[in-house]
Amino acid sequence: MLFGSPISWVLTELFAVIVFFACMYHATKQSKPFIRILELFGFVVGAALFENVGVFQAHTYYYDVRRVLMVGGVPLEILFLEAAIWYAAFNLALRLVKRLWAVPLVVGLFGSIQDMTVDPSAVFDRYALSADVAAKVEGLYPGAFGDGGLSGQWNWSNPGYDGGFFDIPWYNFSGWMYLMVWFTAWVLVGRWLHSKFDNNVVGFTYPILAGVLNVVLIATPLTRFLLFGWGSIETGEGSAAPQLVMLCFNYALAIILLAVFWRSRTKIDLRGNGWVIFGVPIALHLFDIVYAFAMGTTVAYVPALVVSAIHVAFLALVLVRNKSAAEPTYTAIDPAPAAS
Repeated sequence: MLFGSPISWVLTELFAVIVFFACMYHATKQSKPFIRILELFGFVVGAALFENVGVFQAHTYYYDVRRVLMVGGVPLEILFLEAAIWYAAFNLALRLVKRLWAVPLVVGLFGSIQDMTVDPSAVFDRYALSADVAAKVEGLYPGAFGDGGLSGQWNWSNPGYDGGFFDIPWYNFSGWMYLMVWFTAWVLVGRWLHSKFDNNVVGFTYPILAGVLNVVLIATPLTRFLLFGWGSIETGEGSAAPQLVMLCFNYALAIILLAVFWRSRTKIDLRGNGWVIFGVPIALHLFDIVYAFAMGTTVAYVPALVVSAIHVAFLALVLVRNKSAAEPTYTAIDPAPAAS
């Protein structure tokens, strides 16, 4: 234990901070750097609201309280990781997809795939709870323990989660998609408004407002249908089939949009953006693989290796295509980086 938290969890928190601040550093090199940093924090604000609703209102999962840094019932590490994943996916999608309205779903696809290695590695790295911690968690989340005292970095507390994707509920990955889809859509609207009116009030306001509006859209019946289909979270095990169908639908739609609108003739500036676009997702996958094997989390071996291989193979394809592409083009929505 370190600071009352398992050492492996503290290392994960440290890694999350490093990745998040790497994205912040990249943001400082972009046009309008302060606003780009605000976009990162806007995602953190929205994710914090969403995650705390999931913990305290929906009771769908809970995070172990033995963490160094918490925002309400959610570790700051989780918010930093989610924001870094969004930032890397957003910067890639902007340069890969030639129709702005298709960008949000592609960002959601990249983010959801990233989560397929994050979740199994973290959920099943379990430690026994001491009596005092168990009593504290039971008081906050009644009936949360399915095994009487072992806890991962976070734990699913509703019924019907057996099976799924290596014991992670299918709807979790659709949920990740739309957490990023709606935020991306609001950011694109905000960037358009900012370029149209050239007003600092708009520029300083839209990133945080995007985070809040993100949560509003996630709470709508539309998003609920896109996660659960004709089932619902209350139906228990019977909800698994519609969740899987909707996940396949969401992925298929995003993949089709990516294939149709791939802007293969526009070069990605590897010196300025490559290390974030390619380095962040690869570093996250490598961390999840090493983490799973180091901790002996056998259930995470297959998803960590297979999903990482698929994602990295796609990124390699992007790099190969990038060699024959034309020079980068920039727009008001995706402006050129700041001069060094």
